[in-house]
Amino acid sequence: MKRFLSEKVLTRCELAAASLLTVFLVAFHAIFFLRAGPLWRDEISSLALATKPTAEFWRSLPFDPFPACYFLLLRLWHAVGLGENDLALRALGLLIGVLLIGAFWLSCYLIDKSAPLWPLALFALNPLTLEGGDSLRPYGFGLIWIALTFGFICRMAFDRFGKAIVLFAFVAALLSVQSLFTNVFILFAISVGAAALLLQRRSWLTLGLIFGIGLIAAVSLLPYLPVMHATRDWAEIIATKNDVASVIAVGDDAISDAGAVARWAWLTLGAGLLGAFLLAMTHHLAAVLDLNRDRIIFAATTMVVAALATIGFLCAAQYLVFPRYFLPAMAIAALCAHVFWNSLPNRPGIRIISLFLALLIAVTELRPFGERANMRMTNCDEIAAVLEHRAGRDDLIIITSFLYGVSLQRYYHGQTTWLTVPQIEDFSLHRWDLLKQAMARPDPVPELISRAEIVLRTGHKIFLVGKLGPPLPTQPEPLPPAPESAFGWQMEPYLAQWKSELTYWVEHHALHGSNLPIEEGQSINRFESLGLFEISGWREP
Repeated sequence: MKRFLSEKVLTRCELAAASLLTVFLVAFHAIFFLRAGPLWRDEISSLALATKPTAEFWRSLPFDPFPACYFLLLRLWHAVGLGENDLALRALGLLIGVLLIGAFWLSCYLIDKSAPLWPLALFALNPLTLEGGDSLRPYGFGLIWIALTFGFICRMAFDRFGKAIVLFAFVAALLSVQSLFTNVFILFAISVGAAALLLQRRSWLTLGLIFGIGLIAAVSLLPYLPVMHATRDWAEIIATKNDVASVIAVGDDAISDAGAVARWAWLTLGAGLLGAFLLAMTHHLAAVLDLNRDRIIFAATTMVVAALATIGFLCAAQYLVFPRYFLPAMAIAALCAHVFWNSLPNRPGIRIISLFLALLIAVTELRPFGERANMRMTNCDEIAAVLEHRAGRDDLIIITSFLYGVSLQRYYHGQTTWLTVPQIEDFSLHRWDLLKQAMARPDPVPELISRAEIVLRTGHKIFLVGKLGPPLPTQPEPLPPAPESAFGWQMEPYLAQWKSELTYWVEHHALHGSNLPIEEGQSINRFESLGLFEISGWREP
């Protein structure tokens, strides 16, 4: 009776702690909804793609290579009148963020009818989850379905199940891969984890159902093969030579986004799960230690395969790697941590330690999470407002990178001509193919400088939007058209070279220059925190 009461009290404490974390999370998601402000360029690109006419939508899908499922949802959101302004669009991100929290609750209920204390503490309170999941991008939507897939397949592997569970597992798995291509690797990891358990039990029917679900979900991506192939036409401009060490370093940045304590928690739990796996491989030792052998084998296998598959894919893809690419693997690893803790002996001391550690980690994450919730996703709208006030009809606006043209086109409504480096024909979304064409032509900066010189000589002003490079002592030599230079088709060296040529010209020919302050009452997304410079007067070299 005494043990029963202590278990009941601990269960209520765990439920109360998870509920408290959920309240904090929902509050921070609401703050992000109100404070994130206008859309940044990647979100604008997603919106533009989603709202294109049907035929043009499918033709443009290679420029934002995700499955169509999320874009169709965004298209529907816009069609019913909820896309008229940025705040209404951010409401979709808020809805997805809250549903992701709910997905963890449901998944953990399916696993063992317990509260999702560790998934909330480890993953949901990571600032990267908030920034990536609540943005107008497919990541959050895909995370919902892969978390649910984990829960339903756990239910199939651990417990008795009916046709409804199989159906829900199938729908969740299908929607997970139809939201994010990389979820197919996570689904594979979950299936392998289940197989490691079911093969020992000789549960052939369950094993066949799980692999059947995974196979059908994977086959559903076959219609996207032309889209994946079409990306090859431009993908080489953002290619990079990734190795295992560099990819792991980015993954380390992803788990470290919540702070040093969270990073060490991830590493310690990962090592602990692997250690428990080695102990669980010996039946007698697992019985002596009172370990739930089956759950540990499932969780450890899933976590390792998910990590290896993600790292292997990012190395093989040879694209520039960002921390957000690790979000699906992190979500599943957090659920594996939940399974791990509930696989240990059901003793009050262990449960108290688990509760204490989870809350300690959560407390250390509140500050960085709150800072990210108060982050503005761009200042391009504020720059556009200043330009509308200060720039005249005969002045010239130069955007130092074509990347920012997507944002300025949405928020700038003045009459001053604006050009980017390099200038391309379409700024409705990220047109990497047009950048590749610009790289294959002669240096675009001399033509831009000629137009800028006329503006300064006639007494008008030039406004530079973006970031300039450091001053150069000598005039930089232009690069030959790609791929004739030593950089081949690499985008970044060309963009940096063109920016340095513009910087040198401004330093040596503009008579006056000033940095126009942009009022910033909050931190700005590091990917789109732009500067604004005003230059005037002509100076002969």
